[in-house]
Amino acid sequence: MRTLARALMILLVAAASAPALAQAPRWPEETVRLFATLPVQEGGRVKPLDTLARFTLLRLNGMRVLKAETPEGRLRLSATEWLLDVFFRPELARTYRCFSVETGEVVAALGGVAHTKKRDRYSYDELAPHREKLMELARTYAELPAEKRGWMEGQIVSLGEAVVLFENLAGVLDAVRRAHRFPADSVFAAAFPETGGVPLSVVLQRMPGVLGDMQARRAEMSEEEARRTATEAGTFFDALETDLAGAWNLALFPPEDPEVSAWRSLAEVAAAAFQTDGPPYREDPLLPLLEKLAAAAPASADFAAAARAFQTAAVARAEARGEYRRVPLEHFFYRTQFLFYSQWLFVLAFLAWALTWAAPGSGWMRRGALLSLLPPLALLAAGIALRCVIRGRPPVTTLYETVLFTAFVAVGTALVVELVNRQRIAGTLGALAGAAGLFFAYRYEAREAVDTMPAVVAVLDTNFWLATHVTTIVAGYGAGLFAALLAHVWILGKLLRLRRNDAAFYTAVSRAVYGVLCFCLLFSVIGTVLGGVWAAQSWGRFWGWDPKENGALMIVLWGLVLLHARKGGHLRDRGMAAGAVLMGMIVVFSWWGVNALGVGLHSYGFTQGIWRNLFLFWGAQGLVALAALAPWTAGPGPTKQS
Repeated sequence: MRTLARALMILLVAAASAPALAQAPRWPEETVRLFATLPVQEGGRVKPLDTLARFTLLRLNGMRVLKAETPEGRLRLSATEWLLDVFFRPELARTYRCFSVETGEVVAALGGVAHTKKRDRYSYDELAPHREKLMELARTYAELPAEKRGWMEGQIVSLGEAVVLFENLAGVLDAVRRAHRFPADSVFAAAFPETGGVPLSVVLQRMPGVLGDMQARRAEMSEEEARRTATEAGTFFDALETDLAGAWNLALFPPEDPEVSAWRSLAEVAAAAFQTDGPPYREDPLLPLLEKLAAAAPASADFAAAARAFQTAAVARAEARGEYRRVPLEHFFYRTQFLFYSQWLFVLAFLAWALTWAAPGSGWMRRGALLSLLPPLALLAAGIALRCVIRGRPPVTTLYETVLFTAFVAVGTALVVELVNRQRIAGTLGALAGAAGLFFAYRYEAREAVDTMPAVVAVLDTNFWLATHVTTIVAGYGAGLFAALLAHVWILGKLLRLRRNDAAFYTAVSRAVYGVLCFCLLFSVIGTVLGGVWAAQSWGRFWGWDPKENGALMIVLWGLVLLHARKGGHLRDRGMAAGAVLMGMIVVFSWWGVNALGVGLHSYGFTQGIWRNLFLFWGAQGLVALAALAPWTAGPGPTKQS
């Protein structure tokens, strides 16, 4: 009978919830816009809620949008729409398959049923029955050193973290969504006579005083009354702590004191009411507005009005602190997707250059291909410039930003080289470098799944010497890598016996390699010296043999060796091509390799699991350099090689 009763209860609950899901309409555009531009603080910086939603969904789903099965059919939800459902319709959000799992073996290891696809997505409701085992395994594997943690273990740890993150977000508003109730026989009934439940704002106003009075009357209480008071107070705080469990993760409340930089979460606002050693509790005006928002029916007119009131008040508070003016610009940056469109325009530009090889004598086609590089380059420049304005700092303070700037430098260098030698090689490689660079940036962003415009320490934001140092040194990276690309053309062309009788072509490529290496050396020297000046100001020494400093020095020294050897006649085309490939290897080591070491003061972007890819890259490039030195690479060309 108990089993039957439990089954009937489940069916009744499901029947009661079904209409709610069926009637869940899509969020109005105005509501989505209001929340997308709502200022929040995460990681020490103020950003639009849309940015938080994008990177949270990217971490969980592997994508910045969600293809969800809803009562309205299959919908493509933006990150903000998804987060609104998580906040205000968690019962619906739990049905979305937003957890990306690389292989069904991970779910099978938990005792669940894996989907047919190797890589698939699961909903919270599908994972919830196996939560206990997932958390147990995730805790066990998380304690293992990273080098001893296998691929499967890492996947389970990541999935466990994603589930906890989702639960915290779904519970952010629990404290304002649930009213506190005090029965008529409660010791708190006199202070809270409301019969329909007491909102959190009222509880925070009254309860500290009530508890203070009870503490003052402690000596007058009987033992039974004191025990009862302590029990009910403990029950109240346990319930409040449960409701606030997920509310620590979203800083929605800008402090009214302009000297305080850290915004407060709902949990911190509530905790401030019970602090005995701080200033007297003052209700935050945003709290009642948030309660009205949580109490309104989602996607209703009342909800829209409450959302408008809360967003207006929060924006006004942030504007008064001078922290909102860049929030709409950041939302505009991500909404317009400059970098996304730039990537695909580079792909089209590469196709345009490919057509020029089919019709090498067509001047108008070459001019068209040359012009095709300008729109994606302009979009890339606009994206980089907007990021600089949003953060008020140089465009190269994170590894992600260095990828963007390196791609920009490589394409710009390609344009200059193409205008000089007119061999179509530089233009083709420029389009390829732009597309590959932005593709790699997107892959890196998806892998890390963290905000690519994080707050950095003050010295990185304000020092002029750092700004010029990082900009010039990364410009040297871009030039060095593009020189290596040009060298690949010379080497592979010779190796495959392409254009065997076109000495002018190979001479032009070799001269381009030489010129770009000069550009690389110039900016690397300037960047290294400026880095020393900054280090002297920041750390009290000009040079400290830091891994990053050593990497920059290796670029400079190798560039000097190549150019002096060329000037002295010790290296000619073949040697310069091999040397340029080696320069690319050194640049990658200085750019990424020293970061993977995990030591040194230049720890702005360490990443995990990169060594395998680095060694594969260096191995492949080493083979290319050796191929350049092979006797058969030179071929029967009319010029002597050495």
